[in-house]
Amino acid sequence: MIRNIVRFLVVLGLACVAMGGGVAVLFAVFKGDLERRDNQEKEAAIREACPPGATVDLEHPLAGKPFAPDAVYAARGPDGRPAAYIAGGEAPGYSSAVKVVAAARPPEFAVLKVVVVSQRETPGLGSRIAEARSTLTLWGKLFGSAEAEQLLNPFLDQFVGKTADKFGEVHAITAATISSSAAKRAAAQALDRIRQAAPSSP
Repeated sequence: MIRNIVRFLVVLGLACVAMGGGVAVLFAVFKGDLERRDNQEKEAAIREACPPGATVDLEHPLAGKPFAPDAVYAARGPDGRPAAYIAGGEAPGYSSAVKVVAAARPPEFAVLKVVVVSQRETPGLGSRIAEARSTLTLWGKLFGSAEAEQLLNPFLDQFVGKTADKFGEVHAITAATISSSAAKRAAAQALDRIRQAAPSSP
């Protein structure tokens, strides 16, 4: 009996070591691909948060290293002056880390835009923090419309014009309070990074 238990524990231990080693090898093999994918997601989100007509030098952040979690970027207008500052933030959600980037400008550091970089929250509930919907109906898409299509996110659009101390006024998505709160905390972290790195006036 004891011999069987010992044998079982040894086999179980060896299996765990083998599986752990396999996961470590797979991570080492795909680490570069994962980092590239993460950087591409961040780049797309930063460009989306950038004010119209402004550009961002992703290779030379104002603070931190390019694509690092603490990086802060200056979005410059055609005159070369900063039109806004952009930074990322992250907070644990219901089932994943919620990562966002936020754009703001001094001196008040009110939000110009918040974009969700990545999340793996519950589909149809928490995932709605990142889902945009069209202003056009299906009829308008199929047969044309006089108005231009816009993509709206009722949750993220609430951040616009608010400073971090007003994020309590941002209403959570029904049945997705934890995911909504994670997005708020991540956006507040981004604004804090901007506040620390940006000069007092653009």
